[in-house]
Amino acid sequence: MQALNTSTIVTGERARELILRALRTGTRAIGSSLGPYGLGLMFDGGSGSPIYSASGLDIARRITNDSGAASVALRILKDALWQTKRELGDGTARTACMAVGIYAEATKHIASGLQPALLNKAILQLQTELPALVEAQKCRESNNLDVALSACMDEELARAIAALYSDLPERGAIDVQQARGSDIDIERYSGYCLDVLPETIGASVEEQGLRFEMDSVHVLVVNEVISDFGSLARILDQFASRGKSLAIVARGFEGVARGTLAANRAALRMHVLGLVPAEVGEQAIHVLDDLCVSTGATVISEETGTAIGNVRPSMLGSASRLVVEGGRAIFSEPKGDAETIRQRRTLVLAQAQKQQYLELDREKLLRRSARLAGDCAVLYVGAQSHWEAEQRVDGAYAALAALKAVDESGVVPGGGVAFKSVADSLAKLGLDTPSDLRRAAIACVAAGAGAVAAQISKNAGDSLGDAEVRYRPIDPMSTTLAILQHAVSLAATMLTVEVLIC
Repeated sequence: MQALNTSTIVTGERARELILRALRTGTRAIGSSLGPYGLGLMFDGGSGSPIYSASGLDIARRITNDSGAASVALRILKDALWQTKRELGDGTARTACMAVGIYAEATKHIASGLQPALLNKAILQLQTELPALVEAQKCRESNNLDVALSACMDEELARAIAALYSDLPERGAIDVQQARGSDIDIERYSGYCLDVLPETIGASVEEQGLRFEMDSVHVLVVNEVISDFGSLARILDQFASRGKSLAIVARGFEGVARGTLAANRAALRMHVLGLVPAEVGEQAIHVLDDLCVSTGATVISEETGTAIGNVRPSMLGSASRLVVEGGRAIFSEPKGDAETIRQRRTLVLAQAQKQQYLELDREKLLRRSARLAGDCAVLYVGAQSHWEAEQRVDGAYAALAALKAVDESGVVPGGGVAFKSVADSLAKLGLDTPSDLRRAAIACVAAGAGAVAAQISKNAGDSLGDAEVRYRPIDPMSTTLAILQHAVSLAATMLTVEVLIC
C-alpha cells in the first residue's frame, strides 16, 4: 500500500518568524559586500575549486536552497535581486538590506496587533512620497571618477572607465571583456564594428586568427548561407584581375563557395574574404541590415527578391578600410548615406525605449545604435586571479550603469548617506502623523532606509575610512530611488506570505 504524501503547514506568526530568520541569514552574507569595507565571500565548491563572490545577487543565488519552507523567503529575495540587477546594473546588496530592514520592523507592528494586509497597503502607498524625499538629497555637482569609484571600488578601473566614458557616453558604445592578463587595456574603434565568427572564410588554416587588413574595400552583404557563387564568380574574377578588395558578409559559407574562396586566395592572393556575423537568427538579420545602411550596400536575399546571381556593382557597399581581428570586423569610414544612418539610429533607439522590461533586448538595441554612430571601444579587464577578474568585470558594468544613470538624473550622496537622510526625513514625518497605521508604515520604511548606512558602518568596524578620504561617495539619484522602491515593494510582498507549506 502506497503511503500518503504529507506536508507541514506553517502559518501566521510562526511563518513570519521563519521568513525573518531566513532573510536575516541571507542579508548577513549579502550585506557583508556593501561599501568600501565590503568583504568577499568564499563558497565550498564541492569537488571543484572554492567559489568567490562579492555580488549581492550572486551571494543570494549560492545561499538559496531549492526546496523547503525555509527557502521560500530567500527564493523570493533572489528573484527580486535578479530583477534589480537587470534593470539597474547594480544595487542588489542595498536592496536586500533595506527590504529585510522594512520586513523586520513590520513584523514588530504586526505582533502588536496590526493586520498584515493593511500594513502592506500603507507601506506601498508611501512609494508615491519617496521621489520627493530622494530629490531633496540631490547634489549640485558630480564627478565621473567619483561616480565610477563609488560603483566599483577599484581606483585603476574607475579611472579607465571615467576617462573612456567622457569620450563615449552613449550607452552601448563601450563593451567590457575579461582579459587573460592582469592589466586593463582599451581598444578604440572608429567606423562600423561588426562582431564575426572566429573563422575567416578563404583564409588558410595557418592564417586563421591573424589580423587581416584591406584598403578601399567593397562590401557584399548576403542574408543567406552561400553554397555556390554561380554567376557571381564573374564579379569575383573582376576583383581578382584588378586587385580590388571585397568582403562578403553572409549568414554562412559551405560547399563550393567555401572551396572557391580558399582556392582563389591561395592561388591568386585574391583580396576577397568571407565573414559570418556572430549573431544568429533574427539578430543576425538586424546587424546585416545595419551594415548595409552603414556602408551603403543592398542586402542580397531571396526573400527580398534579389538573388545572388543578379548582383550588380551598385549593390555593393564600401569603406575606406577593413580590419578583421579578434572576432571583430571594423569598417573604417563607411560610405553609407548620413541621413539614412541617422534615421536608422532613430528607429533603433525608439525600439530600445519600448523594451524597458526586456533588458537584454534593450541592451542589444542600444549597442546597435552606438555602433551605427561609428565610434565604440572595448575595455579589457584583467586581474591576478580569475575571481578578481570576474569581480572587476562586474564592477566595470556597475560603473558604466552608474555613469549613464547620473547623466539622466544627477547624483545624491553615496555610502548610505542619502538613504539615511531619507530615513531621518521619514522619522520627522511620522511625528506629525495621527494615524497609527500610517505611522507604523513610515517607521518600517525608515528602518529599511537606515539599514544601508548601518551595514556599511558595521563592515567598517574600526577602519580609519581611508577610502572615503580619497574620493567623495556619490550615487545616481535615479538608481537610489529605484533601489528604495524595489526594497519597499519586496518587503510588502513578503508581508503577504502568511502560509508556508513544506
